Amino acid sequence: MGSVDLWLLLAVVLLATTVQNIVGFGFALLAVPLMALFIDTHDGVVIANFLGFMSSSFQAWSGRREADYAVVRRLSFSCLLGIPLGLVVFSSVDVQVLKVLLGVGVLCSVVLLVKGSTLSNTRGWLEWVAGILSGALAASLSTNGPPLVFALQGRKMPIARFRATISMIFTVSGVLTLTSFALLRKVTQDQLVASLSAVPVLLGGIFLGRRLQRLVNETASRQFVLALLTVAGISALIAGLSG
Repeated sequence: MGSVDLWLLLAVVLLATTVQNIVGFGFALLAVPLMALFIDTHDGVVIANFLGFMSSSFQAWSGRREADYAVVRRLSFSCLLGIPLGLVVFSSVDVQVLKVLLGVGVLCSVVLLVKGSTLSNTRGWLEWVAGILSGALAASLSTNGPPLVFALQGRKMPIARFRATISMIFTVSGVLTLTSFALLRKVTQDQLVASLSAVPVLLGGIFLGRRLQRLVNETASRQFVLALLTVAGISALIAGLSG
């Protein structure tokens, strides 16, 4: 990875970490399609999993008293069921096809998140489907947030409980996904070096995002995230189609 790519990576990590710590999700959804514009998509998925796990772990620990542990257990277990499917996609799909899938997936996620805000309740079957889909997306594209957000929308959780609950699920899913990557030898030295290089920026994004939590209106921040996701999804789609 060249110096320009590294600086671009650090900028993406700062943006994605700040957003995640404001609204509770969005790290990989923003980071992976933007990383795919200047580094290999497979590398971006692994790096995003490493850094997303670190960010989620911090949020999960700081909000551990707010989390809904029954929901965490149910969705974490269903995520486990979806990870093997995601690993098959990650290992067998061509980079350009992966970019197209990433772009389409992110744009579909935007639609899902918008429609999810109209849910009035959440049934058990929806949580199981969302968890399995989230696990598959975590291992293939690292964009596992939207199914979980969709499933949790209907519970009308306060924002603090929502952030803590989804962060715990992300943390569990991250451990399982990274362990699977390591066992399948999908983790390279360059990916580890890039991830470690971004840790100081990640910590800065965590600090900035937590400060902005108090200043940014929840509705406005959600609209901002959806706008960023739309741009990121279109960018990844164009990059995949253009080769």
